[in-house]
Amino acid sequence: MGPVRGGDGVRLVPPSPDHVPLLLSLGQDEEVRRWGDAVPVRDGTGARAFVDVARQGWSDRHPWTPRRWVVETRGADRVWRGAGTVEYRPDGHGAAEVGYAVHPDHRGRGVARAGLDLALGYAFEEDDLALARWRAEVGNWASRRVAWRLGFSSPQRVRGLLPGWGQDTAPRDGWVATLARDEPREPAYPWLGTPVLTGERIVLRPWRDDADDAAALRSVDDLARGFVGPMLPAAGQEGLAGWLADRDEGAAAGTGLRWCIADAQDDAALGHLGVFGLGRPFERGCGTVGYWLLPSGRGRGAVTEALSLASRYAFAELGVHRLMADTDARNGASHRALLRAGFRWVATEAEACVYTQDGPRQDNVRFELLADREVQRAPLPGPPAAVGEHADQDGQDGQCDGVGGIPTLRTEGLVLRPWRPEPAEAERIVEAVTDPVSHQYLPELPHPYTTADALSFVERALLQARRREALVWCVAQEGTDVPLATVTLGSLDSRARTGEIGYWAHPHARGQGVVSRAVRAVVQHALTPEGDQGVGLRRVFLRAGASNVASQRVARAAGLREVGRDRLGETLRDGTVEDMVRFDRLAEDDDERTDDDASLTGPG
Repeated sequence: MGPVRGGDGVRLVPPSPDHVPLLLSLGQDEEVRRWGDAVPVRDGTGARAFVDVARQGWSDRHPWTPRRWVVETRGADRVWRGAGTVEYRPDGHGAAEVGYAVHPDHRGRGVARAGLDLALGYAFEEDDLALARWRAEVGNWASRRVAWRLGFSSPQRVRGLLPGWGQDTAPRDGWVATLARDEPREPAYPWLGTPVLTGERIVLRPWRDDADDAAALRSVDDLARGFVGPMLPAAGQEGLAGWLADRDEGAAAGTGLRWCIADAQDDAALGHLGVFGLGRPFERGCGTVGYWLLPSGRGRGAVTEALSLASRYAFAELGVHRLMADTDARNGASHRALLRAGFRWVATEAEACVYTQDGPRQDNVRFELLADREVQRAPLPGPPAAVGEHADQDGQDGQCDGVGGIPTLRTEGLVLRPWRPEPAEAERIVEAVTDPVSHQYLPELPHPYTTADALSFVERALLQARRREALVWCVAQEGTDVPLATVTLGSLDSRARTGEIGYWAHPHARGQGVVSRAVRAVVQHALTPEGDQGVGLRRVFLRAGASNVASQRVARAAGLREVGRDRLGETLRDGTVEDMVRFDRLAEDDDERTDDDASLTGPG
């Protein structure tokens, strides 16, 4: 007859004539037939043949004959009743393929999992099999969940794996997963659910397979497509179905979640946010966020609120300690949303954002958010020691510690320190250089000037310090640490021992002597010998537009002398061409500074 395997309220028994009605019901069930011939029974003759084959297999016990059972459950009346079937088919070489089906009246009660668990125990213990294989047509999520619960590996998708049946005989794509004898029969990875997260103005909810959400997904405009095209569904109904299937795949594989950003009042779709890349090798506990908005979702803080909701959930429920976002350097709106949500800029990577094969190359701006607030507030880690050693060897492409390369200077209520790649500091930079006066005298800056440009400026400043090309200070108010201005000692020439001074001020800091005091401190540091902790330059110089009288006053207040003019040497933002007034100071010069200061902007 064959072995009986018992469990908690479930047992496996060899098929018998008493099970013919159950087999007939399974063979005619639409759900069972939809996914193939797990129970190839259409009539009484077929059901009896199924029983005979099973009994013959148990009688012969050849290494290749199927091992078939009926799964029975016991109800409150203590009577055992047929609930489904389970089997495995050995290949004669130490492996077997499993199959199972559950009667409609018993679905959703763990019957398939319990029955297959008992069958696997017999296969590994009694038949001495080393490996079990599971396969199913792509889309059979119920079968896949059973395999997941019993510890099968993350399925791989294989095109045309399964033959067609019924009227459609075309090959079907299939999933394949395996379980080894010594592996625990419990989930090997998380199967994620997509929760509803409710905020004040928006709700993060699963995308629905309905007409309204489908219309929203098809209505993405060119602005969003320009930045996130590869994230969007392909054209047509098939493309939309594939996108929704990918959503389900990410959740089932434990690698990511996709939410619809919806209006909290009317539930209308406003955009999309996803957390993906979970569980990647070498990045355990890390994830990446991606998002886009429909036109109706813009200008209302939807992305910022969505990022806050998703990050809190990821840190609390997904075991994530770090979230990352990669953005196109041109996408200032995205940068601002990330900064408002608490992310910080990490790096700007040259030509790392490429949307199509051989397409235009854009810079990629990377942001991060850490669950540990103390780590989030701490300075970014510097490069490894080998990078600094490389700089010492070739003096060109290496980098040493950026913050260490920019000394902190103090003078008369001011602290000159390195700029920090933080949201508040980036905003101060944007405010300063987009002011009409700064805009006029700094024509080399991009327009419009975004937070990404400001963060790139900070990154470049740290890099220049590491390479000993320039020193760029943030001039901050002592006590409050609010950035007021910047002073640059650039064009450093180690042979000639010269450097160029540049500066600009935030509009709120002008007319208070801030830049004059800061420039004096930098000039003094620049001309101080290296043995006395200075830069050891012989000469510093400065150029100011002929119309920029305030900048010329700063130069004189710092003890620099006017030494000439470059006639028609500068084109300003509005197209005006004017002379550049040159100033310099030598290390041996007497201090001839003045106290006249109405500082505005100089080159920097």
